[in-house]
Formats: sequence, structure tokens, C-alpha cells
Amino acid sequence: MNLPILVSLHRLALASACALTTTCALAQKPTTDPSSSTLSVSQLSSLNSQLIPNPIIPGDWSDPGVIKVGDDYYSCRSSFGWQPGIPIAHSRDLVHWRYIGHAFTSHEKLLPGDTRAGIWGLDMGYNPNTQEFLIYAPTRDHEVYVFHSKNPAGPYERKSLGKALGIDPGFFADDDGRLYVTLSKGITYELARDGLSIIGEVSRIDRNRYKLFEGPAIFKRDGWYYMLFSDGGTLPREPSTISVLRSREITGPWEENPNNPVMFATDQGTRFEAPAHGVLLEPTPGNWFITYHAYETSHYTLGRQMFMEPIEWTADGWWCPASGKKSPALTAPAPLPFVTDGFTLAESDEFTAPTLGLQWFFTTAPDFSGKSWSLTENPGQLRVFTQPGDLSSLTALTGIVQQRVTRKAFAIETRVTFDASNARETAGLHFFHNPRMNFWFGLSTDKGDPCLVIGKTDQGKRTDLWSAKNPHGKTVHLRIAVDGEERATFFHSGDGQRWEKLGENIYFGASGHHLRNGERGSPDLGWVGVYKDPAATKALGLPEYLNAEESKIYFTGTTGRPERPGNVWTGATFGLFATRDGAEKPKPADFDYLRVSPSPSVGAATPTSR
Repeated sequence: MNLPILVSLHRLALASACALTTTCALAQKPTTDPSSSTLSVSQLSSLNSQLIPNPIIPGDWSDPGVIKVGDDYYSCRSSFGWQPGIPIAHSRDLVHWRYIGHAFTSHEKLLPGDTRAGIWGLDMGYNPNTQEFLIYAPTRDHEVYVFHSKNPAGPYERKSLGKALGIDPGFFADDDGRLYVTLSKGITYELARDGLSIIGEVSRIDRNRYKLFEGPAIFKRDGWYYMLFSDGGTLPREPSTISVLRSREITGPWEENPNNPVMFATDQGTRFEAPAHGVLLEPTPGNWFITYHAYETSHYTLGRQMFMEPIEWTADGWWCPASGKKSPALTAPAPLPFVTDGFTLAESDEFTAPTLGLQWFFTTAPDFSGKSWSLTENPGQLRVFTQPGDLSSLTALTGIVQQRVTRKAFAIETRVTFDASNARETAGLHFFHNPRMNFWFGLSTDKGDPCLVIGKTDQGKRTDLWSAKNPHGKTVHLRIAVDGEERATFFHSGDGQRWEKLGENIYFGASGHHLRNGERGSPDLGWVGVYKDPAATKALGLPEYLNAEESKIYFTGTTGRPERPGNVWTGATFGLFATRDGAEKPKPADFDYLRVSPSPSVGAATPTSR
């Protein structure tokens, strides 16, 4: 069967696209479509006087899938190697969110310590035929899975949609109840009525016209099918875009917006770059918004965050950002009245529940047996048992509890009880990207004497930085303060009131692009880092899958030779850990709480180090 191919149309060069950032299109001025009830941005702002800052979900919320079901909104993100995987958030106003569940607890294809593979580009949908929530999620080998549940919070059942299909599935339910999914190979498939299997191919885009075809998503308005996609690439300084095609039939032919890319920002001095994975939403009749991810050039540790801004429709039926700019908007009018009660993305945890909060995960399959950690063995505390090795060890991962970094200036604090007496057993706070990139602050020993220690792993190499005798005993308050510019400082206390500083600070910002004052993070905990020595992983005896990315894209290195991208695709995390590095038997570390405060200040502190 001959399938429709994209009509060949002129495509603007990226250099020209860069120049078209002050208006939606120089060739077609954005206007309110007289055939619709769309309000202008000023009218929308008068209805919702509250301007909201972008991003609307801070921290790593890459490849966001967003859907509206009734008056409720749901979103999920690519979780790569983090498990439980595919976190799901719920909102009533698209501004205030709360975690409600995960699509899966563990996945046999996800390898311990790996954040480059795992779940790659996903989408969320609602099946009107079965009243089920659907999440289409590929693994790096391009097998696509569909997770389905009557309850958006789960539990979800899992089924393979097929192998070698591609990545970045985009789900679409048409008015007649027929279902479709489009993938990165540019192919749109019709799905069975339940959305769990493929009937056949219905359309194919000419992929040769584009470097990439990421995040394809179909939407319908006024008899037109619109397909959003992201061309150019994902890494910094690649021309990540949001572009648009449209067709009168879902089978094509598809015509290209002559003003593509509709959104674009790379190396233009903008605060946020690389808008991609766009989703169109209509919160109220005639008022349209787009959600997408982008990253902040000054804070790679926050990863690709979720943005939202209004769009307008032109008289000839194309959409464009209502701001008149192609780059991500810093603020946007609230699309709906605020609903805030109970809608907060959890960070702090007092550990009073018998299960871990939904903000927590591991970079490995979680161990729910009680051998790695427990919330019931010593109720009111998170008990973590020391795991073999240190933070660079795959064997320690079930004892490294993590959550996303979502702030710039903040502090994390805990009170831990731990009897450190053997080898280099350690328990405390950590900041973590993967086993090759992390740092820690904890209770440990030095030749059998209790001490406080700060160390880091940078490109797989461990460095013990600062230590001091522990003057507090087995129970100590620990605090790591981040100054807003990705620099961490360390404090300890016996009573949680009077704090002493230990050591200097650790800068954990970008090491490849957009350096802060020329400084390179050590370790680099950002969503894209650089390994100067790709062979280092092998020398350390770690698995090959933790080696530098086999990529054709190179960065300019400080050594005068190309350097390949390393830690991708996730942002920074923090949390609690317990390791026994040389000690034979596991030992419990009891954490009373993990508290996150928006201010890094701890008042006057006395430095102690040796």
C-alpha cells in the first residue's frame, strides 16, 4: 500500500529562524481568529490577574506528557533509570501540582546506576472508549510499552506495544473514538479500540527532511489535524525546536508551517533554551496554551523543566506563542483560577508513614524486602541499612534514597543516629547524579574514631575532602546549604540550633557548556555533563554501560581534544544514604526526617576542619 508522504514545502533555514524572535511571524502577524472565541493575552490576563513564573514544574520534568480529563490535569515525565519510574502528577489549575503515583515500581530493562538509558520520551493519554489512563513509554532499544489503569494514580498494568518502533510516542484520540500513536520514525499507527495494540500504519512523514523527529503529538482544531514535533537535537547548542505540520486528514498529506520552527532558542542569550516536546491544551473554550520542556542555561542541575504559555491562532489557521517570541516565556497568565489546597509537590518527609513518599526513588530497582531500608522496623524513622561499597558502588544503590532537586537556593537537613565504628562505614546526606558523579556529608570513622566526613566522586574517582572529629555522639544534625549558584556548604550540630561549618564548598554546576564564570563543576551533577576520559569507567571496573555516551556529538574540551557527553539525561538529586565500604556486616542508620527549606542560611557558624 502506498502511504501518504509529507508534501515537499520550503523550510526556513535555522539562521532565518533565529532572526524571527520578536514576532510570531514576520510574514503572518498573529491575530485573534474571528471564527473562534479565543481571548487575547490581555483579556486572559484581566480574567486571571495572577501572572505565574515559568517553569510550572521546576526541576527535571523532561518530555512532559500532559492531559486534561474533565476538570483535572495529569502529567508524567521520562524517568530514565530512576525507579519507581514514570512519576505522575495531578493539578486542577495547571500551576499547582501534587504527586499521585508511578506507572511502575521496577523494570527489568533498567540497569543499576544508569541514567542514560531506561525510559526515553513518553506520552500520557485518556482512552474515551475504556475510560482508562494510558502511558506510552519506550525503552532505549525502541520497544514501546503501554501502561494502562482506570485510576490515574495506578496501579498500572503493562503491555508491550511492539519492538523497534522508535521513541517519543505521541497519543491521539479522534472525535470518532479511533486511537493513534505517532513515533520518532515519523510513522502514525492506528491503535485498537483499547489502545493496547497496533492495527496498522496510516501515515508516514518524510524523515529525511529532518535531523530528528522528536516528541510528535497530534491535536485537532476546526477540522485540521496539527502535528507538533521537535527537530534538530536535544543536547545544548543543538537547534532544539517546536515545529508544526497540519493536514485535513490524519492520513495526510501534511503541509509544513512556513514559519517553522514556531519555537526556538539556542545560543541567543535567552535564560531558557531548547523548547521541545510541546503539548497543546484548551483549559477553557477558545483559550489555548502550550506546555513543553526547556532548560535554564545557568542551572543544568535542574534539568529540563516544564513550561507553559498561551498561544494565539492566526487568521490562516496556524498557532504561535502569544508572546510574539519564539523563546520560552518567563511568565504567563494563569489559565484557570488557582486550586492550591493539597496541591504541593512533596519534598520534606518526617517519615511518619509506613511507606516512602512519592517524591523518593532509587537509581536501581527498589528493595522492598526490608533488608536495605525500612519505615516499620523503627516507626517514625527511616532506617537505612549500610550497603556494600560507597556512593560509587552499584552494590550500594538500594541504600541511596533520592529525590529531584527543584530549587536554586535551598538547604536540606536531617538528624541521623548512626554508630560508625568499622572501616569506612558512613551515613548521612548526599547529592547524586550517578555512581560516577556525587558528593556526601556524613558520620563515619577514622581509624576507629568517630568523625564527620565530606567527600565526592568525580568522573568515577573518589576524593575524601574534609573531616573532623565528631563532637556530638551517635546522633547528629547534618545540613547542606546550596547558595543559588550550585555551590554547597556543609554544617553540623548537636542540637539543631547551633551550627558549625565543616570544610569549604563544592561547586556542582555545568562542566561542558554555559560555565559559570569559567568554572567547571566537580562533580558535574547537571543533566548534560562531560567526561574528560571516557576510558575511566573501564579502568574502575564498572560496567560498560556506565561509560561515556557513544555519541557523534562532541564538545570542545579543555584538553584541546573533543570530549564526549557523559552524564545524561537526568538532573541532580539529593537524599539520604548509608554505606559500609569495607565493613563486613550491615548496620542501621536511623533518619528522623529529611527537611527542605527554601533558604540556605543557617546563621552564624564556626568552621571546623582538619
